Amino acid sequence: MKTYLVMYFGTKGMSCSDIVRRIEKIGFTTLYGPYDFVFDWGGRRPSKEEILAIGDRVVTTLKDTGCVFNLDTHD
Repeated sequence: MKTYLVMYFGTKGMSCSDIVRRIEKIGFTTLYGPYDFVFDWGGRRPSKEEILAIGDRVVTTLKDTGCVFNLDTHD
């Protein structure tokens, strides 16, 4: 399974390139297409708690950046 991340950048806060570097540091890989990033669970099905924990990490990473995001986890 994979968790896909779509980012919506704001006009106040830090630069897009700095935000991308932060997201990649927490384990997401940049994509091109309908999703901006992906977190690969290594072929296993994550628990609800694991998905919420990665969401919490994204919230912490994006704090004060002016960004909002959407997570989508599926096969």
